Amino acid sequence: MSDNSNAAGDQVDDAAGAPAKPRNKSALLIVFVVVFIDLLGFGIVLPLLPRYGAHFNASRMQLGLLMASFSAMQFLFAPMWGALSDRIGRRPILIVGLLGSTLSYAMFGYATSLGRNGMLLGLGVLPWLFITRIAAGIAGATISTAQAVIADSTGAEGRGKGMALVGAAFGIGFTFGPLIGAACTTENPSLALNDAQYAAVQSWDESADNMTSEQLINLLSKDGELQEADSQSAVQLLTEPKKTSEVKAALLAPPSALPGFIAAALSAFALLFAVAKLPESRPISNAAESSRRHGGIFAMGAVFRHLTATKFAVVLSAIFITTFAFAQFESTLSLLTREFGYSSKRNFLLFAYIGAILMVGQGFLVRRFLPKIGEYRMALLGVALMTIGFVLIALTGNGTLPPSALWYILPVVTIGFSAVTPSLQSLLSQAAADDEQGAVLGTGQSLSSLARILGPYIGIQLLDFSPATPYFAGAGLMVIGGLAVSAIKVNKADNAV
Repeated sequence: MSDNSNAAGDQVDDAAGAPAKPRNKSALLIVFVVVFIDLLGFGIVLPLLPRYGAHFNASRMQLGLLMASFSAMQFLFAPMWGALSDRIGRRPILIVGLLGSTLSYAMFGYATSLGRNGMLLGLGVLPWLFITRIAAGIAGATISTAQAVIADSTGAEGRGKGMALVGAAFGIGFTFGPLIGAACTTENPSLALNDAQYAAVQSWDESADNMTSEQLINLLSKDGELQEADSQSAVQLLTEPKKTSEVKAALLAPPSALPGFIAAALSAFALLFAVAKLPESRPISNAAESSRRHGGIFAMGAVFRHLTATKFAVVLSAIFITTFAFAQFESTLSLLTREFGYSSKRNFLLFAYIGAILMVGQGFLVRRFLPKIGEYRMALLGVALMTIGFVLIALTGNGTLPPSALWYILPVVTIGFSAVTPSLQSLLSQAAADDEQGAVLGTGQSLSSLARILGPYIGIQLLDFSPATPYFAGAGLMVIGGLAVSAIKVNKADNAV
């Protein structure tokens, strides 16, 4: 299997010598649209979670688990959905996933509208946030099935470009999702109040007296120590004195429910579009033979076989390590920007900026240059960029560089990740047989999800040491990831002998 590719034409020869496989351009386009619309909803909700967790008094551990719950379900269900799609087809799996996304986002919106003391079926809002994120994770685990559609519709030489198409859909969705979310939020900074502080605010008189930021900090400090980020948020909330009644209303107001409802509406639209237009890309005539050879849909033995097979194991290790490092960055960024005093709206704009870079990186740069330099070199380039970027973000977190430098550093990390992800996914897909694309890509997605479970949890805990610690740790992980990517070259050379 060569690590250097040529541009795919209407037909390409499989690296293993299989007959040329025609490119199904209509399937590629429709999967791109479906993934893009669904990821709009994901991009709306994700930047909110740390701020919502703070409003509903989630501890650092609870916030880490909330961020990880989505990926935990993807870890468990991605191999199942992938293997099931190998047997019954890609189309029904994608449709079921979109239906689940629609319902979970709708419940997320409704739960957040209940306010901090709200109850639904005997449960508070924080447990409902966990339930809805778990449900969304189960539904979102079908992304490996979308990747399998790409594998069905392209030959080996065009696989990297096809995988980058899904990444571009993610980037576009992650650009406009936060922009939509920003339109649904206010400029008011968020304060994480403990139960005693929240109760004290509720007891304030609805007076017309003006309150200053210093008075607010002193009042809140009586019932618990304020974090530095919350003190800065209090200063931003009261850049000039405001009526006590206005301050009370701002502190007690629940987060907007609109982002959840809009995400649900977008997923519903993607569902209708998929039902009407999405073709079936997987021939299922040999489903029984595929199941016999590769195990049933719940067989963890297939996952273990992928992890222990040399042709898969090295690529899967590289996927896990690089995704773990990026997940640390992704989940702690909004907490780092709280240290910089960003409002929710400005935080949304920052995530939209990252999405725009992803869109350009995977939709234009990677798709254009990957066929010229090959998956292996593209992955190594991405690892180098991510390592440099994480070190620079760490220097921003410890004050060596100014907070404004973050906007110049993020393209380095994001373009690096844009290069790594489709390259490794393409290498993994090319190593798999046609009748196990869903299962193998499901294992890859499962490992990515495991990385997204551990990355946010560990990254948020590392913030307790310093704002720079998660990013120095991410840089160290990327060095290990670079060694794993280098081993892919050795593995390919061994297989060629």
